[in-house]
Amino acid sequence: GFAQQAIIKGAVNDKDADNQTLPFANVQIKGTTIGTTTDLDGLFSLTVAPGTYTIVFSFIGYETIEIPNLKVNAGETITVNQALGAGSVVLEAVEVKATITRESESAILTEQKTATIMQTKIGSQELTRKGVGDVATGLTKATGIARESGKFYIRGLADRYNNAYLNGLPLPSIDPKLKLINLEIFSTNVVENLGIYKTYTPELYGDFAGASIDIDTKDNPGNGYLEIEVGSSVNSNAQFNDFFLLNGSKYDYFGIEDGSRRPPSLLRAFKAAGLTYDSRRAPIYQFDTSFNPSKRFGDPNTNVSVNAGKRFKTGGESRLDVIVNGSFSQNQKASLDGLDVALNAQGEVLQSSFFGNDFKKYEFTTNATLLGSLVFRSDLNNKFSYTALLINDTSDELREISGVSGENADNILKVRRGTFKQNTLQTHQLAGQHNFNNRKFVFDWGGSYSRSTGNVPERRQLFFTELSDGRTVFGKSGANNNSDNHRFYQNLDENDYSAKFSLDVNLGKDADGNFKHKLTLGMNVRDKSRDFRAQQINIFFDALQNESVDFRNPDALLSQENFEREVYHVEEFIRPQNSYKADLRNFASFANFEFKFSDRLIVNAGLRIEDYRQRVFFAPEGLIDVIKEESIDEDFYLPSLSVKYALNEKTNLRFASSKTVTLPLFTELAPFLDEDINESTLGNVLLKQSDNYNVDLKWEYFP
Repeated sequence: GFAQQAIIKGAVNDKDADNQTLPFANVQIKGTTIGTTTDLDGLFSLTVAPGTYTIVFSFIGYETIEIPNLKVNAGETITVNQALGAGSVVLEAVEVKATITRESESAILTEQKTATIMQTKIGSQELTRKGVGDVATGLTKATGIARESGKFYIRGLADRYNNAYLNGLPLPSIDPKLKLINLEIFSTNVVENLGIYKTYTPELYGDFAGASIDIDTKDNPGNGYLEIEVGSSVNSNAQFNDFFLLNGSKYDYFGIEDGSRRPPSLLRAFKAAGLTYDSRRAPIYQFDTSFNPSKRFGDPNTNVSVNAGKRFKTGGESRLDVIVNGSFSQNQKASLDGLDVALNAQGEVLQSSFFGNDFKKYEFTTNATLLGSLVFRSDLNNKFSYTALLINDTSDELREISGVSGENADNILKVRRGTFKQNTLQTHQLAGQHNFNNRKFVFDWGGSYSRSTGNVPERRQLFFTELSDGRTVFGKSGANNNSDNHRFYQNLDENDYSAKFSLDVNLGKDADGNFKHKLTLGMNVRDKSRDFRAQQINIFFDALQNESVDFRNPDALLSQENFEREVYHVEEFIRPQNSYKADLRNFASFANFEFKFSDRLIVNAGLRIEDYRQRVFFAPEGLIDVIKEESIDEDFYLPSLSVKYALNEKTNLRFASSKTVTLPLFTELAPFLDEDINESTLGNVLLKQSDNYNVDLKWEYFP
């Protein structure tokens, strides 16, 4: 946003105990929902907008102190130290009923310190204090997580080996080529805490190598709030230089593709009938989009977000909490004077490839996200929640590259490739938690449905050759590369169902009445399916092959008039693997037992059993009417062991070991050939899972 924040920090001491620090004291901005508790050292920090406030300090059994008329200016940090004492406060016997919130740094630190398993958690208060605006940036604040070129590396492994969960349920990626969802789209305004699990436990899915990241959304809006943020930025390459894109929908600015890019009705009819289109047999062109680049005005990048929350008391101990976060952003960026080069494994330039020594890329992206939750508590022992996530993500990219090809190094080769992508995701979750017999039994359940699409409404690509006599003609990167000049369309639909059930049975009690041991029994179910379809229309220049063409105006030759004169033609590129279906099914059960040998030593041992099946259905090369199936059908037995030994009150020694698996993605299995200018990727239907054996040793210090 435009407003600069201010910070109020300080310490709270116990004046009746020689001014020792007072952990877990309440510090509140009066009349707002802004507040925190002091950490183990009695310290606190609040981030606020500039203004004048009254700060309230309180603690059970102590007097409440108010500091009025505290004025803070933008960018200012003010220190306020306060001592609390019992004074004349007299407590009668009371019964305290409360729900636990896991947002404050002190609460997160205490949970991490006492947990049996290795975990790292970052609460919303810490994210706010560090000025973190999204989950992706928040992860970089955790030890051992690196981010480079937009990718996360955890335990030395990239995004491909990491998993994302939303409130404990699997969260699919919005990009069908990736496993991990883009975490930048999640505002920290709706996050209660981030859980980072670098070691495996049976409650998690067994496809685990790097880490699992669980985003817990807020379910406690306090007294209610409404926040509106507006931001803007500029990219000097995009805003102060020429910016080009291919034409498309008039609503692209808002991330809406209105159908302007879809193929002509005749092509769609041929596709629906299972026929191959060749314009020499059906001479109708009718493409509405152009190959000419359009110069655009470089608008500033903008982002708008609205956050709101409200609590409704519904009688007795019951209440309904409502939280909504909506955001929209659009960004323009340009990369100029770059290189596009294919290298071998030794880092040497492939001589047979296209060497692009003049690389320009223009990209316009939008993202619209809506995240909302309804949480109903009938009492302190029963909670029901519904969470909905809706995302629309678009990318309009234009690349222009000049260079030489290994097959024809005497002439300059140019290529223009414009791609519009639209990915959507909708996720709906229902979950509940129920406590019985003073939390001796805790039952958790949840279900999720996600639907995602990964569409390319259109990709347009043309190659040009600049001859030694100065003329420019249509070209190809190689004599046999008939797919270099084309229009491409892609549709991908994916449905993902998942469910979880677990029962905690707490056993035995220590001298303080706390449970010593815990048995957890549970199961997970996941069913996921994908339907992929692609269509490519290649362009053959025929009589136009040696005609001079304006690089900025190829439409002058690729016109309807020339098409009707049959001086060039288009035909569908037929490859059976341009369509495929895939699915997976995972039935899992698990058991976990936590045994407290002493106040210092706790051991957690568990086992997860997965009945896993993954299939891909495709047409083999040259056999259009034949459908073949390749599958992975296995039972996985995945044990884990975690040991925590408290060396003293401030240090822990931890050990963990486990067995997990790494399973192929649909994209890695499917035999679809995805061609870029200088590289191609092709899935392998014969891929199988790999086994992972992990051993971890960790020393922790809590100052």
